[in-house]
Amino acid sequence: MTPEVLFTNATVATMATGSSAYGLMRNGFVSVAGGLIVDVGPSSSAPSGASQVVDLGGRLLTPGLVDCHTHLVFGGD
Repeated sequence: MTPEVLFTNATVATMATGSSAYGLMRNGFVSVAGGLIVDVGPSSSAPSGASQVVDLGGRLLTPGLVDCHTHLVFGGD
């Protein structure tokens, strides 16, 4: 599948167990098609033909991570 958006040159938090905290993958990519993450991997295996390519300059990318932090005391406010 050809991605619509390809994020490259990212430090990707894969959350995979291994030797680095949070499964950090340096110089990785994340591809998105139809509003969904379709592939994650090292930049050397990034797909081609994306409509938009975003170079993240080594910034941290946390695909699929949702911050669900809340305080119930504020519920309904």
